[in-house]
Amino acid sequence: MVLSIDVCLAIIAPSFVVVTALRWFIKKTHNRPSRPPGPAPLPLLGNILTIDAKQPWLTYTKWGAVYGS
Repeated sequence: MVLSIDVCLAIIAPSFVVVTALRWFIKKTHNRPSRPPGPAPLPLLGNILTIDAKQPWLTYTKWGAVYGS
């Protein structure tokens, strides 16, 4: 049984994309420097919901006392 070019591309192309994405993800996670201490952020929003909009310096002062300068 001989596979056509379309079938080969349908198998090879997604496999290449998955392997490349996995290699990139592994490289990114292993070479990442550690982050400075701070509050845990929410995905996409970060810490925007935990900061007081009218007096943000109070939140930063509290974080400085808890997590350091």
